[in-house]
Amino acid sequence: MSNILIIDDSISVRKALEITLRNHQLQSRSAISAEQALDMLAERADYDLLMIDVIMPGMSGLDLCGQLKADPKLAHLPVILMSGNVDEDVKAQAREVGAHNVLRKPFRSEELIPMIENILAEARAQVSAEVAKPAAAALHENAASNEPAPAPIAGEHLDALSALLQTYEDHPRVRDVVILDREGHPIRQTGNVLPENIQMFARFFTNTAGVLGKQMLGEDIQDVSIRYGGHEMVIHNLPGHFVVVLMSEHGAGMQA
Repeated sequence: MSNILIIDDSISVRKALEITLRNHQLQSRSAISAEQALDMLAERADYDLLMIDVIMPGMSGLDLCGQLKADPKLAHLPVILMSGNVDEDVKAQAREVGAHNVLRKPFRSEELIPMIENILAEARAQVSAEVAKPAAAALHENAASNEPAPAPIAGEHLDALSALLQTYEDHPRVRDVVILDREGHPIRQTGNVLPENIQMFARFFTNTAGVLGKQMLGEDIQDVSIRYGGHEMVIHNLPGHFVVVLMSEHGAGMQA
């Protein structure tokens, strides 16, 4: 479920937005000022969208948006600015500070919800594109070295792959994630692991992944969890690819 942060000094606007979002299966939290929002974002920044009032006591919504877009840790967060006046000057200022759109207050749900859905869809598409980039780079490297190129990640498979990778984001036990083609060849690796652990992965791919992968395909097995080298490996059978997740048996895990 998407999570939205509302930043507005008006309690009536905050409550109206909270109710509307909840009625459309969207979670929300609220801040009464830009300063409170910055404190909340310092604690956690896993919001899917920020809705910011343009005119507030203290720091304005425009200034807050500009500050967020200048912060590498927060710049990715989509922003809808809210204003009682949505003329061309306000729209130009919103574009200048990096906002995705401007919502007129008082808002109408038939305008608000499609606006939110479009922005969230764009954000998901961007995540999928980011997932595809390392695979494209690997293909380019293989072509330059005249090595056989692994199968690319097809567009229709990106959403499933992106959704799976996001479930492991910030997981305390995850140490590395590798995407394999159907023959067990790695085409993308994430994480920061020691060389000996990468070698362990290579041995696993060579000795096990091909055989196990064929068994998973033949029997239509979706997920397998095995112990290997003192670690747990979770193998996911996705359309077109396998995803292998190396997990430590305890929270501390391997030290990178």
